[in-house]
Amino acid sequence: MPIFCRASIYRWGIVPLWLLLTTTLFFRNPIPIDETRYLSVAWEMWLRGDFLVPYLNGHTYSHKPPLLFWLFHLGWALLGINEWWPRLVGPLCALTNLFLIRHLAGKLWPEDKLIALKAPWVLIATLPWTLFATSTMFDMLLSACVLLGMTGLHEAAHGSASKGWGYFTLAIGLGLLAKGPVIFLHLLPTSAVPFLWRKRDSIDKKTWSGYLLLTILTGSVLALMWALPAAFAGGKEYADAILWHQTADRTINTKIHARSFIWYLPFVPLMVFPWITWPRLWHNMRLASIRQDPGIRFCLTWLLATLLIFCWLPSKQLHYLIPILPAFALLGARVLCHLDAQRNLFPELVPALAMAMIGLVLVSLPHIPGLSNLHWVQLVEPYWGLSVIGIALCLTAWVMHYRKLSVIALSTALVTAIMIGFFFFFHYTGLQYNLRPASLMLKEFDDQQIPTAFVGNYQGQFNFLGRMTQPLPVISSEQISSWVEQHPNGYLVSIEKHKPENAAYTQPHREHWLIFRTAAQAIASIRATSSP
Repeated sequence: MPIFCRASIYRWGIVPLWLLLTTTLFFRNPIPIDETRYLSVAWEMWLRGDFLVPYLNGHTYSHKPPLLFWLFHLGWALLGINEWWPRLVGPLCALTNLFLIRHLAGKLWPEDKLIALKAPWVLIATLPWTLFATSTMFDMLLSACVLLGMTGLHEAAHGSASKGWGYFTLAIGLGLLAKGPVIFLHLLPTSAVPFLWRKRDSIDKKTWSGYLLLTILTGSVLALMWALPAAFAGGKEYADAILWHQTADRTINTKIHARSFIWYLPFVPLMVFPWITWPRLWHNMRLASIRQDPGIRFCLTWLLATLLIFCWLPSKQLHYLIPILPAFALLGARVLCHLDAQRNLFPELVPALAMAMIGLVLVSLPHIPGLSNLHWVQLVEPYWGLSVIGIALCLTAWVMHYRKLSVIALSTALVTAIMIGFFFFFHYTGLQYNLRPASLMLKEFDDQQIPTAFVGNYQGQFNFLGRMTQPLPVISSEQISSWVEQHPNGYLVSIEKHKPENAAYTQPHREHWLIFRTAAQAIASIRATSSP
């Protein structure tokens, strides 16, 4: 393939691949609990006309800053209330990631333009990033802020200091507004040790430290321009939450998702799939000169220092690491741009073999002990696994024809497999991840002024999907009897482990059941449970 043609495909082909991934939005509804909750927070802010303090079901919502919600509101102000715009914000942030990583790669290795062209292809096909690229969550937005900060950091060290530190300041301010002080955990480890990725004699430590401190303060001021007025408007409890409990206190002392120091390590292969299955990546990695390549040192410092920090923190979730995946993608693009003349065929076939094995697992999914107990797994037919095997065969044909694998081929195969996976998964799960019917029922009750309450821990799942204009009352199981006495014509909504025999409406909800009961049915259920 001519060099200019290959470069054009690398440069522009990433957009159709992103569009292919974005089509997965058509296969699914907003996923409870996170996506539905964030949509409801933005919806309630819009209803209140309060764009300073986030609210969820009538109460201040201190868990997240407002930048993502503001992006939802911007689209609603221009396009009217709709569901498609908020759900498109995540993919648009993902597309921004792809352009930012290309720009950063061009700064790290200006002498080799192919690295910058390959970096977005590696990132878009790194499994966790691919899975979350279309989510209505904060990860893609935060990742864009981190990439902006890293671009500024490199520019400050190798180009224009004022321009670079300006980008870095903006990244801190936006990152704080996107997901809070976690932006510091992503940016400060690399910025604090520039001697690891630059020549020691090229850095004035005092000047560097002074600029770093100034940008931290200035970026924090940008976020405080929202946080201080919001704290005043939201009241003392909300102020304590956003200024302390949801920031430093939660970072250090939280028991939410608390896990051991090494919890992330077994998931590292999953985090870098499918690239971990490509022997050429690891062969070239061994040959890469870390000492002579400051770009590699920059990415390794970013990747390893940040990973170490997140291992040390008690609260751990896999998607917390998504903003460091660009560091791996940059490293992958760098080493995969060399030794392309290698023609040992079997190592090039290993990724296709791994994908075919995944297809076989999907074919046999209903027969795997443990997994076969899940309701949706029992419905899985062989077509899902056979589709993945078909993609693996196409990848094999590519390798056999060209006598090597390419980043374009592997990335396209992975994204296509994920798109198909979304389609089949949400087809088989059906109502398990679709709260729209229940939300519309609640909206109808609200319009008809039928009393309704949720029993248990409510996360705002129904408010936006049902376009509800009033908070849904929430009660505990101990309050059911008194609530029924006051509202004999009302309905109670709950999420329970087992499907009841008598209910006004039931639907599967994840691996539980979403249940609507009339007041009389609720009392009968209590009596049946309490009777010997």
